[in-house]
Amino acid sequence: MISDVSVIPSHRPATLIRVTGEDAFTFLQGQFTNELRQPPGSATYGLWLNQKGKVLADSQVLRISENEFLLWSESSSAEIIRQRLEEYIVADDVVLADETATAHTLTLCGAGEALGQLGGGVPAPGRFVRSGDVLVFCGRRLPGASHEMVGPAKALAELCGQLVGRGAREVVPAELEFARISAGIPIVPADVGPGDLPNEGGLEDAAISYTKGCYLGQEVMARLKNLGQVRRRLRVVRGRGTPPAPLSALYQGEKKIGEVRSVGTQAGEFVAWAMVSLVNLAPAAGLSLEPSGPVVMTWDVHG
Repeated sequence: MISDVSVIPSHRPATLIRVTGEDAFTFLQGQFTNELRQPPGSATYGLWLNQKGKVLADSQVLRISENEFLLWSESSSAEIIRQRLEEYIVADDVVLADETATAHTLTLCGAGEALGQLGGGVPAPGRFVRSGDVLVFCGRRLPGASHEMVGPAKALAELCGQLVGRGAREVVPAELEFARISAGIPIVPADVGPGDLPNEGGLEDAAISYTKGCYLGQEVMARLKNLGQVRRRLRVVRGRGTPPAPLSALYQGEKKIGEVRSVGTQAGEFVAWAMVSLVNLAPAAGLSLEPSGPVVMTWDVHG
């Protein structure tokens, strides 16, 4: 039995774009924030920035062969990524094929051993494995063993049925959302978006290469690294009762210090990401939803 495994059944990801052509690698390497100089079979997480270094989207980039790549994202829009790339294709031999409309994903948490039981390999961090028509790679839903499986809907439905039949537990996205925020894992663009720098969302370690050379937004990233700090930061907050709506303003006393981003709820409790100014922030004080209002949220000790 694999009762410690959680499954989100087959669903549609926000993005699946296939990139091919003689210049596919050199083009993507000059656009993506992380190092793509990896062998086929690699799965690399990173960001797509604008000229000011703000976060437009994120994705996993799976290198299928020397000049064939799959761009997959659970939450960042395919339209945004495609437009961002098309804007910079000039004389490059690059073809973008948007396969999002037919894409399906099965999400597994705690399923390393279960993948082996199903006859597929367990991917190492930064790699993907192929099991028939299904690609499997490490996800970012929760700390530890989180995996995404991308493939035909029928194949994923069969795999889900096998897992549930062996004791895996189906979960709804809302349940995983509460766990994700509690674990301090942001998503793009709900938590870190086009008005934010990667470092403000704590994405610099997972998504930014400071050694790969030039890419769009790289000069801003280099300056931030040299400065060593930002003036805003994502923080996890908690409360009970009615949860705040995303983008609700947050106050300490009369001063607005930030806003709510994504929110998760469970058993009368809520947890949320908040983007807050670090200038004159009172770390020990709680947060209100109106000037000098009652404290309805406190900082999470892990956030």
